[in-house]
Amino acid sequence: MTKLTTLEHFERFAGKRFVQAALRREWIVEEGTYQDFISQLYSDLDEAIYALQSSLELRQKDSEDRISQDILIGLSQKGYQATHDTKTGGHVDLSIRLGDHSWIGEAKKDGNFSEGFLQLATRYVQASGNFAHDQGGLLFYLVQTPDALGKLSGWRAKLTAEGNTCFDCTKNRLAFFSTHKLEGPGTDFTVRTMAVSLYHKPKDKSARNSAAKKAAKTKS
Repeated sequence: MTKLTTLEHFERFAGKRFVQAALRREWIVEEGTYQDFISQLYSDLDEAIYALQSSLELRQKDSEDRISQDILIGLSQKGYQATHDTKTGGHVDLSIRLGDHSWIGEAKKDGNFSEGFLQLATRYVQASGNFAHDQGGLLFYLVQTPDALGKLSGWRAKLTAEGNTCFDCTKNRLAFFSTHKLEGPGTDFTVRTMAVSLYHKPKDKSARNSAAKKAAKTKS
């Protein structure tokens, strides 16, 4: 068996998706644009969301803060400065920085979506203080709420009826974009709304038997 050289090892692993993403983040820190940052961030954020959705049965008792923290930990491991409850105009749920670029996100669990939107659009500001950093996100953690796509579509219809421009996200089926004018600076702000579908109410025989056993224990 031929022994691979160091260069051959590098070339083999350089083609891996996670290596390319890591190199791209380093490049963004040095010379990437804000749009480069946003594109990579949403790919990494979706990856964290999909990890949550793949273990939804374990998330039924998680608080809003716990779910947000797990997303932030995943992003921190990829090199982002990702913090919770950072004070920038108020205590924002997710504050993400990479180099000079910044992004903010507000999370709500099973409701109160309008309040979350108002906090994001009228209270919080980017940690950078730069209004050219014109993107943020709303995350809806749907644990007790079924039909995530239906809930998301209803929220999109509400925003559209209020005169906001909405458009599809091509990366994530349970996400869309909307644009809004910030009252203070008068600049546009783009919000990516994401539904994190964590609803888990199985109805198969095993689930029915388990529910019956729990009910019996509660009565005894």
